[in-house]
Amino acid sequence: MDKKGRIGSYIVSFDTFLLLPVVKGNKISTRVIERNGELNVPRKPIHIVKKSCSYYGGSLQNSTNTAKLAIGKRHKTPIIIAHDFGVPYIFLPTMSPNSEQNSWVSYSAIDNIEPDNLGCILYLENGLSFKFDISATTMFRQFAVATLLEKNFLKKQRQLNRPSNFDFPDED
Repeated sequence: MDKKGRIGSYIVSFDTFLLLPVVKGNKISTRVIERNGELNVPRKPIHIVKKSCSYYGGSLQNSTNTAKLAIGKRHKTPIIIAHDFGVPYIFLPTMSPNSEQNSWVSYSAIDNIEPDNLGCILYLENGLSFKFDISATTMFRQFAVATLLEKNFLKKQRQLNRPSNFDFPDED
């Protein structure tokens, strides 16, 4: 990876693929994996997600509530952090979002998921792979739920662009 650095504040973008917690002593920071590099942020992954939701005009709570309305109450609900020109940017948690060991994965960055012993290996579109201590079945379920969230979002976007069926009366 070319870009490697440390930054104090970070907002996710379409180039953000993973937010991985790094525990050193009693401190938790985030290893951010991007399309073309990685960096360390001295904040917890949940802090980056909350700050990013806020930056793009929402909140983690609102994103979670919106997702639950769209796909029902689910454990570890994927969320839409932001969207651009009708393309949602969905992140899915690997554990409970409030868990300090939770990683956030970009739905659109996932190329494949393979079982590996008691966990799984996630293959990303940039050619990198990462092992997670969650079952492949759980990760596939998270991916499927994120797909339902994306489908619901796109359906609403089409509804927004539909022609009106209301006929206006002619004025004299």
